[in-house]
Amino acid sequence: MKQLLYFSVIITLIACNGKGKSPAQNSDSTNNSQHTKVVAEIPVFNKDSLQVADAEVLVRSVYDTVKNLPQTDSKADTITRDDTQLRYYKDQSGQYYVYVVENRGPMYGVSVGWCDVFIFRKSEGRWKLNDFRLQAGGGGMYGNPGSFDKLEQIGEESKAIVLSGGQTHMGNNFNVTMIELANGKLGNTFGFPTLSDYGEGAGDDYKLTVCDENRFFFRKVPDRKNYELILERYNCLDEKPIKVDSVVIPYQNGYQIPKRFSFGE
Repeated sequence: MKQLLYFSVIITLIACNGKGKSPAQNSDSTNNSQHTKVVAEIPVFNKDSLQVADAEVLVRSVYDTVKNLPQTDSKADTITRDDTQLRYYKDQSGQYYVYVVENRGPMYGVSVGWCDVFIFRKSEGRWKLNDFRLQAGGGGMYGNPGSFDKLEQIGEESKAIVLSGGQTHMGNNFNVTMIELANGKLGNTFGFPTLSDYGEGAGDDYKLTVCDENRFFFRKVPDRKNYELILERYNCLDEKPIKVDSVVIPYQNGYQIPKRFSFGE
């Protein structure tokens, strides 16, 4: 009697399984469901222009791999990335966006900041991440991240991303970082100080005692693809700054900045 009962249970279980899908079919169904979910989460940027919200999505996979550790004894003193700039440009190699993310540290103590740079390229009708550089430049004391200043033409087929940085603390100290950009790829980095001043006294009695300034521009060179950099140093103690030095720097796999244009040298 017991054997007959066991046999009936087995037959019932086989019949129930036969009414469902095969294991292979169930597996395919799960895969299809997961695939649909992934496709829904990954946007297709086949529009003419990008917005900051789109750029945030495109760089998320990069920042997911970056640790954000506290810069002070407080666990809350981590980097924030609330300020960004997105700028479109087009050249002989295609259509692009420069996306600069300001990494701001706690605004006190020994904390620092910087700018990250990302390049998006339109390829086959879609916007994709083409290149990036973390801690690319800018920065300063008290968590100052610096900022994206402009795109500067430095050659027939190349530009420079100009990042400004520095701080005001017992005077002003500011600088620029320039990153070569050609065919949607980031190249060499160079930079120099742009202003350094400090003084003595307070209020109406405050007086500048040191003021140095560097000005720059790029100039085309006949029969050469890359422009030359003109750098001029000024004494800015008086209302009308006085030029005290200048140099023409040719492009030689980058621009080599003479030490005499580093203030304090």
